[in-house]
Amino acid sequence: MKKDAIIFDIDGTLTNSTRAIIASWNRHLDSLPHPHRLLDETLAGSLMGKTMDDWATAVLPELPLSVSREITEEMERLENDEIRTNGTDLYPDVRATFELLSKDYQLFILSNCGRGYIEAVMAHAGIEPFVKGHLCFGDNGLDKPDNLKKMIDDYDLKNPVYVGDTKRDEECCEIAGVPFIFVSWGFGDVPNAAYRCDSMKELPDIIENMD
Repeated sequence: MKKDAIIFDIDGTLTNSTRAIIASWNRHLDSLPHPHRLLDETLAGSLMGKTMDDWATAVLPELPLSVSREITEEMERLENDEIRTNGTDLYPDVRATFELLSKDYQLFILSNCGRGYIEAVMAHAGIEPFVKGHLCFGDNGLDKPDNLKKMIDDYDLKNPVYVGDTKRDEECCEIAGVPFIFVSWGFGDVPNAAYRCDSMKELPDIIENMD
């Protein structure tokens, strides 16, 4: 059966926002009276794809989660402002591929990121006209498998595929019963993925030829 929808991860799949995240979060962390851990590329990379609760625990480990999440929600807003002002590091051919795919498929973005992040990246990438919907942890507090199921139900998707860059993405797809395409340019490695994509330009052909 032909795929009717493509659901994209965002970090490590469409963009590498490490630069914007580190700049905005560390400025705010250094202004706090609480013990904290500054982000660097290694720590930020290890947290990509995880929930915002995980980010809060990593940078403010001595605070109760309820307190650290209040603080990191402010940092998420600063991060979104940073992206809207100074951009983010998009991977090649994102906009052109979205424009092409949108002619044959419904396109969505689903991530464990904070509220407003997807919108900021979409605006910078110029892909808003091609995206039918998006959902993230920051919208409702649900992890990726539950949000995958929710998105499928909300939009009555019959045969979607998910595109992501980590083993956790693959595991979430298995839980939700959604085929997974691994993109090799992101933060993770999925050596035994059933489908592998090495550039955005390859994606249309891979999806067209999926079982």
